[in-house]
Amino acid sequence: MWRRSVRGLLAGMGALAVACGSAPPPAFHPGAANPATASPASARLPPAARPRVTWPPFGRNVRIIMPAWLPAGPSDVPAVIAAKNFLLAFLYAEYRGGRDRRWAAYVAASVAGALRSELAKPDVTTESFTGTVRFSRMSASADPVLPGAVDVSECFSNARSANVGLRSGRVIPGTTPAGPHSYRNTDALAAGPSGRWQVVTVYPVIYYPQARECTP
Repeated sequence: MWRRSVRGLLAGMGALAVACGSAPPPAFHPGAANPATASPASARLPPAARPRVTWPPFGRNVRIIMPAWLPAGPSDVPAVIAAKNFLLAFLYAEYRGGRDRRWAAYVAASVAGALRSELAKPDVTTESFTGTVRFSRMSASADPVLPGAVDVSECFSNARSANVGLRSGRVIPGTTPAGPHSYRNTDALAAGPSGRWQVVTVYPVIYYPQARECTP
């Protein structure tokens, strides 16, 4: 069940119009691999059972911060890894102007169509971004409505990133206040018949300062 508009899914990712200070971001080179974004997110599991966080090839002018946190309960670990992979893949699709489809592996069919429509909008297909995007304060708990589903929550901040034209790489000035660039997002994930965990619904985001833990 899709519980809110897709534009609210990763609020601001389709239009990363932010203030990054007086200094301009580095030159725009989408697709150049950035090894600095790697994360040891599955280090607590034995090698044979270790799901992996898959990092898309963001350019060197982009820094994505993803926490290495995993839940203490091993049964929730695959859901958290799948959530991280979805967040990274969807963000990379936005980075590439909607032209990357790896995110589709992490969502149920019931939400995939809405995501495709969102990524086809002009404000996505003509823009990318530079700077730092930060995920933090992840948590996991049983969904109160969907049997067997796991809610994975995290804080998101794009306050240190900037929109740029996809072709020109020129910064698009932002006018959004600091608060809307930081919020708590919650995705519900469930295991399908094959055992693969996928996003099946998304709850409304809670913006800072209502989400006090998600400081800009």
